[in-house]
Amino acid sequence: MYKRVILSLFAMSSVSGLASQDLTLPGERWLAAATGYICEDARDVLVEAPEPFAQFDVKFETLTTDYSLDNALLKATFMENGEECRYSALLFADNAAYTSEIVESVAYSIKAGTDCSKGQAKLDEALSFNDYLYWGRPHHLTFMVETEDAVRLCGKDATHVGVDFVLKGRI
Repeated sequence: MYKRVILSLFAMSSVSGLASQDLTLPGERWLAAATGYICEDARDVLVEAPEPFAQFDVKFETLTTDYSLDNALLKATFMENGEECRYSALLFADNAAYTSEIVESVAYSIKAGTDCSKGQAKLDEALSFNDYLYWGRPHHLTFMVETEDAVRLCGKDATHVGVDFVLKGRI
């Protein structure tokens, strides 16, 4: 709980400045790069983007964590009204329960041609609270996002599609 309060206070101070900058995570230690979308039962096969992300042409980029692995910074881009938007979100991970929740996010247009609010809302909704998988060698961290087209992408009885990141190393 204490870590969550500290991260929340930091997040509020981060967004009080310019809204045209990515959020930052103090003490970043580990870097993971996005690999794509996967199904829980077939982790070595990439699938197409699920509808919440395809609608805005979301491209996940990186995930960094601090030493505790409790706090993470996710970065992505998406398209809205024909303009490229940047997105960053601070996440809190409950490593005992293998869940993550969004603490704060910011989105802004690269060229200031749109407010990026629709894409930000869609990403915030998808990342609001999720189970995650930590698996494999090299290590993967996969956020399991509930989506209506999971059955189409992952087969019968599927309810989630994973947003997968692979560990690249220490920063």
